[in-house]
Amino acid sequence: QVFALFMVSAAIALVLVTIAVYVMTGKIAKPIRNLETATNLYSSGDFSYRVPEINSNDELAHLITKFNAMATSLSQIENSRRSFVANVSHEFKTPMTTIGGFINGILDGTIPPEKQDYYLSIVSSEINRLSKMVSMMLNISKIETGNVEINVESFDLSQKLLTTFLGFEQLISKKNIEIIGIDDLEPTIAHGDSAMIDQVIYNLVDNAVKFTNEGGTIYIGLEEDADRVTVSVSNTGRGISKQDMTRIFERFYKVDKSRSEHVKGVGLGLNLAKNIVELHGGKISVASEPGQFTTFSFWIPKEH
Repeated sequence: QVFALFMVSAAIALVLVTIAVYVMTGKIAKPIRNLETATNLYSSGDFSYRVPEINSNDELAHLITKFNAMATSLSQIENSRRSFVANVSHEFKTPMTTIGGFINGILDGTIPPEKQDYYLSIVSSEINRLSKMVSMMLNISKIETGNVEINVESFDLSQKLLTTFLGFEQLISKKNIEIIGIDDLEPTIAHGDSAMIDQVIYNLVDNAVKFTNEGGTIYIGLEEDADRVTVSVSNTGRGISKQDMTRIFERFYKVDKSRSEHVKGVGLGLNLAKNIVELHGGKISVASEPGQFTTFSFWIPKEH
């Protein structure tokens, strides 16, 4: 009887253990199969699938959560890559088409000799545009990959602002733009990579001159605090919509066509400026009121 009781108990225990193992194995095997499905899809370039979450607080649940977070990150990187390739292709195609068309026109005689100099000047302008875009892309790539060194030195921000605006004197006069604040600039010493900060200021002033309305105004601001220096460039004009402001610093992003229909640009300047300012430990921001003004400001620490 004892032996019979033992056998019955053993049989019941075996059945219960088998059921428990089956259930536990199923709970583990199904998520693992889902992970396998996900990895197969991701390897083929499809990042839309997400592994279903499981209601537990064990290591497998944490793994799935982190795996899905990784998938979301990979999806964003892939979308950025595709967008980058598409934008680069588009930005290169336009000037290259222009260059090829005008050169072919000169070679086959379609463009008469008396107009060749005019069209060659356009070709030169487009080549400079391509060179500028390539240079910006290389600089952005170096900064993002950490392959750039900051040559820290002391420099006068007020002098940089003055020199930059002098370079745009002809365009400013042509559009009859009034510059306010430049006569009030006082020597303000900052520390950082002088050439890089030159690029930031140039890009901000370039945008301000491009988008200021005829007879409009550009305001210059330069402030010094205990631990930072702040530069602001504000201009009257169409302004920027709230939707555009959220993406204005993205690579290759351009504002709506109504604001820039007569303006050429590659959509890299502000992204480069943002990277440079952040590399210096500072921050760049934008504020705008559509139809009234746009202000770009950046600050960098006084000591780098």
